[in-house]
Amino acid sequence: MDLATVLLLHKSSFFIGALCFLYVRWQSPRSHGLGVLAIAFLLLAIASTVAGLGEKRALPLYAWALSSFALGTFGYAVFWIGIRRLSSRKKRPFDWLATALPMLLTATAVITGFHLDNLFRGSVFQFNSILFLSASAVALVHDTRHEKLSARYALAASIVVAAILSLFIILGLVAWKAIHPRDAFFLLILCHFAIALFTLVFVKERAEATLTKLLDTDALTQIHNRRWFFSQLPAAPRAGDAFIIIDIDHFKRVNDTFGHAAGDAVLASVAQKMAENLRKSEIFARLGGEEFGIYLPAASDLEPRFVAEKLRNAIQFLDVRSGETDIPVTISAGIAIAGDGLQMNELMSVADIALYSAKNLGRNRVELHPSSPSSANVAAARHSMSLSRAKNTGRAA
Repeated sequence: MDLATVLLLHKSSFFIGALCFLYVRWQSPRSHGLGVLAIAFLLLAIASTVAGLGEKRALPLYAWALSSFALGTFGYAVFWIGIRRLSSRKKRPFDWLATALPMLLTATAVITGFHLDNLFRGSVFQFNSILFLSASAVALVHDTRHEKLSARYALAASIVVAAILSLFIILGLVAWKAIHPRDAFFLLILCHFAIALFTLVFVKERAEATLTKLLDTDALTQIHNRRWFFSQLPAAPRAGDAFIIIDIDHFKRVNDTFGHAAGDAVLASVAQKMAENLRKSEIFARLGGEEFGIYLPAASDLEPRFVAEKLRNAIQFLDVRSGETDIPVTISAGIAIAGDGLQMNELMSVADIALYSAKNLGRNRVELHPSSPSSANVAAARHSMSLSRAKNTGRAA
C-alpha cells in the first residue's frame, strides 16, 4: 500500500471517529468528553489532510510542515482532555493547561525551524502523541476504582497499542526498524477505529449501568430497593443463612406529628446510617414503607444479633430535626436463622414474627426467633401474628 493511500485512510479514520462522537453526543447530551474528543479527532484529521497535501507537493514545505505539526500536537493534547472528561465525568478547566506543551513545541518550531526536517519533526510529533496517549490510558485505568466497566479496559488497551506503534515509528525513523513506519501508520489507522468503537461501547455500557442502577435504587433513600433485594437472594436459604427485618418505630406518629417531609427525612437518614454500618457482603435494601431487610449468607450464631444491635445503637443516636425540634428515632428488628428444609418465604415470615415480638415487648429492641420452624409451625405463627395485629389496630406503627 503506497503512502498516499495510507494517509488517505489515516485522515479518514479520524473524520469517521469525529462524526461518531458528534452523533452520540447529539443523542446523549450528558455524555461528558465526547464533544472534546470530536474536536481532537477533527484536529488530527485536518493535520493528516494537510500532511497529505504536502506529500503531494500541493503546499510549500514551510506551510504544511508547521501547520500539520501544530494541529497534530494540539489534537493529541485535546484528546487527553476528552478522555479525562469521558472517564471521570468531570469538567476540569485546568486540564486545558495541557495545551501549553503543543504551544511550546510550535513556538520552538517557528523559532528554530526544526519542523522543516522530516526526521526531527516526525520524532517530536510522535513523542508528543506517546505522552498524551499514555496519559489517557492511565486516566482510564485510574478511574476503574470508581466505575468498573469492561469497555474501559478495552479502550485503554487500544490507546496503549497506539502509543506503542508511535514508539515504533520513532525507532523506525531514528535507527531500528522493527516495523516499517508505513506499516505502523496502517496499524495506527486500525487503532483509531478501535478507539472510536470502544469509546462508543463505553458510553453505551455506562448508560446501561446507569439505567440498571436507577431500576435497583430506591429514589427516596438512595439505597437498594425491593426489586434488587430479591434478585440477590438464593433460590432457597441454606442452613445458617439469616434474615433480619427492621422497622422504624412509631413512624406513623412521625408523619402525623411532623409532616411527611420530616418522615421522608427520617427514612433517608435511617437508611444511610444503616448502609454506613453494614459490609458489602450483607444484602441490604428498603423493602417498602418503613421496613428494611438484611440477608446474611452463612452467618455465625452471634453475627445476626451483633449486626442488628449495632444498627439499633447507631439509629437511636441519629440526629434528625424538624425545624428546631429533635425527632426521636428508634428501630426494632426481628431475626430468623435458616435451618434445613426452610423455604425463603418461611424464613421471612419467621423474621416478621420476631419483629412483632420486638414491637410488643416495647420497641427499640432486637428479637431473635428461638427456632427454625417447619411449614406447619410457620402457618400457626402467621395466624398468631394476625391476631396480634388485629388487637393492635388503631395503634401508631
